[in-house]
Formats: sequence, structure tokens, C-alpha cells
Amino acid sequence: MSKREFVQRVSKRAGLSLRTTQLAYDAIFEEILDLVNAGNRVTLTGFGKFYAQPHKGHNVVLNIRDDAHARGQVDDYAVLKFSATREVNKKVTVPPRSRDDT
Repeated sequence: MSKREFVQRVSKRAGLSLRTTQLAYDAIFEEILDLVNAGNRVTLTGFGKFYAQPHKGHNVVLNIRDDAHARGQVDDYAVLKFSATREVNKKVTVPPRSRDDT
């Protein structure tokens, strides 16, 4: 599902204008990123928490046509992680597989 489709569905569910919903969506995710980038964990009670997971840099082999042995370095980095609460995970369901999924 695209961001546009998601915002449209939330707008309809909440009875808010598309513009208001888009502004709220953008503000929520910018705030989460700002807080996580400042070293905080963001806990939304009853939903879950967002946090940064640090990773150490490492050497890599580059896929360069002219040099099969080219090497590079990936610097230390972090990824945004989300951990849902147990209650939320209990509400997650998986739709039945169609015959085309096999």
C-alpha cells in the first residue's frame, strides 16, 4: 500500500480532510525521526516503540564491472526499528493464501 492510499484511508476513517490527515501524518513521522535521532526511544502506549538500532561499519566487495576485486567500506550506521506491543501483535492476522501464492 502506498503512502497516498494509506493517508486516504485514514482520512476517511477519521472523517478528516485529506490535507489535515496528510499534515498530521507528516508531523508524526518527522517527530518520531527527530526524537529517535536525538537518542530517544518513542513509546506509543498500547501500540509499540520506535528506536534506533546501531550497526558497525564493515568492509564490502563492490560490484564493479572493470574491477572484480574492488573493495569499499560501509561506515557505522543505524536503522529505525519498531517493536509492537504484545496486545497489538495478538490483533495481527494473516489473510488466507490464495492458490496463486504457492
